[in-house]
Amino acid sequence: MLSYNVDKNIFSIGRKMALVGVILLVTACSTLPKNPDKVVSYSSGPAKKGTLVESSQAVLSKAEKGQSGFMLIQKNSEAMNWRLALIDHAQQSIDIQVFIWSDDISGRLILDRLIIASKRGVKIRLLVDDMSKGWTDEVIALIDRMPNIQLRRFNPGLIRDGLVRRTFQMSTQFRQLNRRMHNKQLIVDGTWGIIGGRNHGDPYFGLSAEYNNCDLDLLITGALINDLMVDFDEYWNADAAYPGHAMAADLSDRKIAKLLKEHDDEIEKDRLLLEQTTIPVFSGDWSKKFEALNKEMVVGAGFSFKDSPQVRGDRGIRLIEQIDLAAIDIKHSTSAITPYMIPSKMMIAEIKRVVSEGQTVRLLVPSMESNNHTMVHSHYKKYRKRLLDAGVELYELKGWPSDELRALCDTPPVKSKFISLHTKGFVLDERWVLLGSLNIDPRSININTEHMVIIDCPALAKELLVDFDFMISPSNSYAVTLNDSNDLRWKSDDKEFRVQPARGFGQRVKDFFWRWIPLENQL
Repeated sequence: MLSYNVDKNIFSIGRKMALVGVILLVTACSTLPKNPDKVVSYSSGPAKKGTLVESSQAVLSKAEKGQSGFMLIQKNSEAMNWRLALIDHAQQSIDIQVFIWSDDISGRLILDRLIIASKRGVKIRLLVDDMSKGWTDEVIALIDRMPNIQLRRFNPGLIRDGLVRRTFQMSTQFRQLNRRMHNKQLIVDGTWGIIGGRNHGDPYFGLSAEYNNCDLDLLITGALINDLMVDFDEYWNADAAYPGHAMAADLSDRKIAKLLKEHDDEIEKDRLLLEQTTIPVFSGDWSKKFEALNKEMVVGAGFSFKDSPQVRGDRGIRLIEQIDLAAIDIKHSTSAITPYMIPSKMMIAEIKRVVSEGQTVRLLVPSMESNNHTMVHSHYKKYRKRLLDAGVELYELKGWPSDELRALCDTPPVKSKFISLHTKGFVLDERWVLLGSLNIDPRSININTEHMVIIDCPALAKELLVDFDFMISPSNSYAVTLNDSNDLRWKSDDKEFRVQPARGFGQRVKDFFWRWIPLENQL
């Protein structure tokens, strides 16, 4: 009888929860339509003429068949300038895939240049993850309805507002909505591309007064571009790619005029700062910049790897598994930079094994003072001793590095309060380079979709190793070690710290509390 009553009560509770869910869904103020019409489309292939084609041919004149040209972009202002240069010279197509697109100075600048490109006939496809709420649904719908521009959101929740309604939605569709598209790439005229760690937001281009990132992109031309186009098309046509025009009801002419005026007004305000920087306010001729690439770029073989865009059911082989299947035979050394580091037991065991066989493993991560997500740091810090015991040479980037490194991160006259590490790069045996969106944490490895390229190019590996050595130098990073008593120490220049460096007491308090929140498998 007791069992019957319990079962009956559970059944009753279940019916009530379902009823509550129906009510919440029905009464939602803003709900997206299911399965709206969208057009399947594919890349139009490489352009036949123009500055981009000519500069690509010049770079590839020194390459063998199947190879590509590569150039690292470390300086934040240059990362913006290269994006603008490609957009300004586009004649045929622009495809952009990105996790975050903020409604700030840099986000609006890129959008404005894209609108200008669309007006001269360039076909533009924009795929942005829905986690970022930089744009309202009305703005998204407006952009998608502009001539020559298509915009899709990846994996949006159908309920768009109301804390209670959205919480219920997340609780009932957690596995699906928890999968975010972390990929980042730009492809222009099927000829040039940029991949790496940067999103579209002020900290990624040195324009934030709060913090700016130390980050890394890769400029690409050649055979690898075709693989990037195939990757983009798969995501663009995936079920999870939701058409922007369906994210808001028909917009009135008055509403459209209001939104466009707000954009223009913000652009005018942005120009007051941009005119003081090396980032050009208006479209221009970047021909000389492209002409110099023949001497600046190196050539090698590149391979693209990505997660499946599926958000439901079987999601296929993970990116990290694909990299393992590539079977790169590392014999001597691994140098890795990652902004978020939460290693698995298997990873630590593998590090210990290769170090015991004579390999060198060097790792650069943020110190607490250079981490823009204290919560992630709070769950990383317990792995320090385990990594050091496994034989890792561990370094943590300073929040206030040398002026030389800050010059790569801040775009004058902006000077941020601190520098945050956001670079994701790996060099194996001074030959192989891995770059893309992957962090070494459970979210990147098990949950989100990610994108990486593997490049066989000793010249590029040498360049990245020079950057790595610069970043781990005492003026820029702390060398984390264990003393004879097995206590952690942070060494920098002629100083040694017994307590991990932080931006202040407030961050230490957050660090203390975050470590008790059981979220590690979601970070």
